[in-house]
Amino acid sequence: MKIGQSQTLSQNINTTLEKSKAEEKKALENLMLERALGSQDGASLMSADALVSQISSMMQGVKNSNDAIGMLQIADGALGSVTDSTVRLSELSVAMGNPALSSDQRSMIESEAKALTQSMNDAMGQATFNGKSVFGSSMSFVTSDSSLVDMTLNAPNTAGLSVLDQDSIQDFMKRVGQERANIGSTINGIQSLVDSHLTTVVNLKNAESNLQDNDVAENYNELNTAKIREGAALYAQSFNAQYLQSKLGALLG
Repeated sequence: MKIGQSQTLSQNINTTLEKSKAEEKKALENLMLERALGSQDGASLMSADALVSQISSMMQGVKNSNDAIGMLQIADGALGSVTDSTVRLSELSVAMGNPALSSDQRSMIESEAKALTQSMNDAMGQATFNGKSVFGSSMSFVTSDSSLVDMTLNAPNTAGLSVLDQDSIQDFMKRVGQERANIGSTINGIQSLVDSHLTTVVNLKNAESNLQDNDVAENYNELNTAKIREGAALYAQSFNAQYLQSKLGALLG
């Protein structure tokens, strides 16, 4: 190989190297872009913006739905504690039917029953979400531009609940169970709505992505190709430099 030919080869290698670096930079820039559409593509841009707006609204609706579910779960947790206390109260009520108990034992049972009733009221009164009581108010959660979830959570009233009256205990337990069943069905309904919205969001994102000039997979492929070309050019550059050095060494003796 002549020196002139080697210099031409070196120039070609450098050109390939610089081109590969530029392609790598461009691919990286495209990967970092959130939106690849420009104002010159007006129709696609309007369509993409409309889809993004719809996605944003639906995701906010999903957030609202999750807050509603969170509030319902807190209410159910409080009522779960009330259920446990009611079961214990029922046991105490049966125990009070034992004529062999002393007056002190009866007094102890009544004291525990009173404490249990107070703990029920505390559990329901202290059930809050984001500083807001979950019981005693009506709420409407906007889950999309056309959907609302109306919710009213009522704390079962402990008035009339007595360890001396098994019927009052069973009636109270039934009301707590009904409220928990209502909460469970509401959670299931909202969760189904959330799942439906998330499926829609995925489809909208795919539609919005199809309008973009910026294909993520394609940019990754271009980045990898540029890196391979750059590596090959660097290897060729190194090989060419070594070859020239050996030739010059031979010429210079």
